[in-house]
Amino acid sequence: MTHFELVRRVRHTKAFLIIAAIELRRIAERAPEIEVELRHVARQLEAEVEDLARDDTESSSAIRAAR
Repeated sequence: MTHFELVRRVRHTKAFLIIAAIELRRIAERAPEIEVELRHVARQLEAEVEDLARDDTESSSAIRAAR
């Protein structure tokens, strides 16, 4: 897998996780009995997006430095 393919996959993964978090929050509004759990999972997904963004930035910087 090339670097560009990896970057594309990471971007798609981040978009998916963001959409999933949004949908979990929408469901939480209609399901108060599991709202706390759904919002917790949504926060975990957003944290994963932040981690992926940080990793993506660090790896891009490393690649530029290696050139």
